[in-house]
Amino acid sequence: MGKAAHLMKQWLRHRLVLEQLLDNIPEESIHFKPWDGAMALGDLAQHIAGSTDMFITIAKSGQGQIGMPPMVKCGTMAEVAGIVRRFTEKTKTTYASLTDEELEIEYDSPHPNLKGPRMQLVTIANDHEIHHKGQLFVYARMAVCRNFRFSFKLWEKASLITHSAVSHIVPANSLPPF
Repeated sequence: MGKAAHLMKQWLRHRLVLEQLLDNIPEESIHFKPWDGAMALGDLAQHIAGSTDMFITIAKSGQGQIGMPPMVKCGTMAEVAGIVRRFTEKTKTTYASLTDEELEIEYDSPHPNLKGPRMQLVTIANDHEIHHKGQLFVYARMAVCRNFRFSFKLWEKASLITHSAVSHIVPANSLPPF
């Protein structure tokens, strides 16, 4: 398996958990903000999906500017989850077409910290998604969601962990709520 495929599988593992998290957030939490000036919960979910797609698209093409992706005004968590799922499919398609050779091509960014091999953009995309997914868990906990139980089958679905690697892990239905 090449670098690009491996990175995509790592990303997809986190994205599938994000999608499951969004399915468990009550409607009334869509506009929750933990502090004045914070992004609303629904906007943060869109930011995660839109930003990852932006980084992966730029890594593929070498074209475009890094910036805040546009937000869609949503009234329900189902709308937010739908936007995230559409971005997931679009990003998966772009990610799957990314070659190891493209990861080595230099990206000439106006941001000095982003100049370098396009691989750097993919790493930033994955790190950014993980960071904000953690924030969303905190948002959700603060907004009264208490019983998040995730199956390790999601990891298997993303072809990241083999059966032997998960056989020693406690089943999700026996975990205490977090």
